[in-house]
Amino acid sequence: MALQKANALGAGEIKAFEPSALEVGKGFYGKLVRLTLQYDPPETSGPRTLIAKFSSDNPEMRERPNTKASYEREIHFYQEIASGSPIPVPTCYYGRVDMASGWHVLLLEDLAPARSGSRLDGCSQTEAGAAIAHIARFHAHWWENPALGNLNWLADRPGAPSDAQVAERHEEWWPAFLLEVEYQLPDAVMEIGQRLGEQRGRIARHLFAGRPRTLIHSDYHLDNLLFGEDGTSLFVVDWQFVKHGRGIWDVAYFLSQNLAPADRQAIEMDLLSDYIAILNHHGVQTYSLGDAIRDYRLSFLHRLGALISTIAAMPFTREQIRFHTDVLLPRIVAAILHHDCRSLLGSTN
Repeated sequence: MALQKANALGAGEIKAFEPSALEVGKGFYGKLVRLTLQYDPPETSGPRTLIAKFSSDNPEMRERPNTKASYEREIHFYQEIASGSPIPVPTCYYGRVDMASGWHVLLLEDLAPARSGSRLDGCSQTEAGAAIAHIARFHAHWWENPALGNLNWLADRPGAPSDAQVAERHEEWWPAFLLEVEYQLPDAVMEIGQRLGEQRGRIARHLFAGRPRTLIHSDYHLDNLLFGEDGTSLFVVDWQFVKHGRGIWDVAYFLSQNLAPADRQAIEMDLLSDYIAILNHHGVQTYSLGDAIRDYRLSFLHRLGALISTIAAMPFTREQIRFHTDVLLPRIVAAILHHDCRSLLGSTN
């Protein structure tokens, strides 16, 4: 019925399907299943396979208000604005969420043989350049776009914590975070972690509530990119955390969390310059490279705060926690040290 409503079935009807689990990404918020469809008559023009996306099996994860909101947000993205996206995304045939229970389902186009990237393995310079170029075009399209004001589902929900509440929670998360980290953090990062709580609210407002603003993916990493065989064409998936913000956040997140520090350092300034050039080409003339570099550095501080919260408090498996502490954390630590982000504490205006 979902495919019929989407005008995707042709003349046939689905008589059976065979599911197979997909090991894509780390499955932090849900799971993916490939559905192989059988039609009657078999020569129908409908899709042969679909990707079904479901909520997490873990009720502690699934029933979190923020998790349920992320499921709802992704459905809104696909149903309302994905078709006008300036970068390729899969076709969505169906989406529904039950906000009471947190159960949701999305039926998406299967983009095989495009392959998913891997944060653990990193990527080539060509692939990194393609990723930044694609997200730059997306940001340029939505840069101070009046339509952003009509997307009510992007608005923050009532009850967002105050700066004081965020600082108080950070004080609780910090020692719990340290218990999970099995290597010695550099002194500069220890100082940042101890001081960051009182700054987190201001940094977040600067990056996500101030101007200029655009639409950002905000989970822009290799596991959410599907590369074509040429290594440059790609699709972007997993829009659960799409939001308003400064576009450079996506760039900082991608470069700091997907590449080994030496690989990032070798290409990041060239890619930041490319990002600004693409914005300029598409009519964004008021955001300079200097603006971008400062917001890039602030994004690293915000990302460290997010990792502290995640590692200390999220209901992840031990394997998932270890991925954050052993892979993602050392990369953001290296970026913070390389860019002397400690000097930015207390400076967000």
